[in-house]
Amino acid sequence: LLNRSVGTILKSFLLSLMSHSIKAVLVDLSGTLHIDNDQTLGAVEALIRLRATKKIHIKFVTNTTKESKHFLMTRLHNIGFDINSEEVFSSLSAARKLLEDRKLRPFYIIDKNALEDFEGISQEDSNAVVIGLAPEEFNYENMNTAMRLLHNGSSLIAIHKARYYKRHDGLALGPGETEYHSNTAG
Repeated sequence: LLNRSVGTILKSFLLSLMSHSIKAVLVDLSGTLHIDNDQTLGAVEALIRLRATKKIHIKFVTNTTKESKHFLMTRLHNIGFDINSEEVFSSLSAARKLLEDRKLRPFYIIDKNALEDFEGISQEDSNAVVIGLAPEEFNYENMNTAMRLLHNGSSLIAIHKARYYKRHDGLALGPGETEYHSNTAG
């Protein structure tokens, strides 16, 4: 499966659609349609073919926490994808809704490129810690602040739970390791 292109996989999927009554499809973005600023092989063509069925509702999902929806949409358009912002649901938008619904005031340990998705949410007298993929933000000062908030009863919202992730130079420690240890530390 790993050696097959997205186009080949989607072609097989489209053939199976003809014999089933599938009404909607969720398509992962990062790592499926693109990796950083590169399309995956056959992804644009496969998406065009999927949209051509006109019988299927398509929504896109992503668990990336290192960039805002605006930044993501710009990236997708620049590499050739015709995707509307309203079609995309991200872990950042889910986190924002949770913060608003629970009236939480977060202390963020997330990438600066993702903060745009949280504009307008008060951080005054924080009562929650929001953790995403943000290697530059995982420093002693931020971790100490987060630890103090959590020890005083603040909520922990881990929007990126991977313990590691792949970079161009190899595997790197992810925020999930921090979230794991915060739940197991006594």
